[in-house]
Amino acid sequence: MIVKKMKQLIKYAIELDIDYLETFLGYEGDNVLKITTRNKETLEAMEEFLKNIDLKYKTDFDISAGTSGGHVIYIGVEDPSLFKLKKD
Repeated sequence: MIVKKMKQLIKYAIELDIDYLETFLGYEGDNVLKITTRNKETLEAMEEFLKNIDLKYKTDFDISAGTSGGHVIYIGVEDPSLFKLKKD
């Protein structure tokens, strides 16, 4: 179900004014989707979409993305098929 929601977001984001899209494994094996845009309206549209499909996310503003900076949105999804790193 969660993977289906992430696929919906990717399909939606590709149609928007995005600069960069990346997926990777996080520190504890979580699947992370990172989307970067310089357009504030695009960020707001993605935030609204994420609220509608009930996915948790975090936003950040990255000044290293050129002179105007870029908005970054992170979506992390736990993948139970991967083992977790042992926490002390």
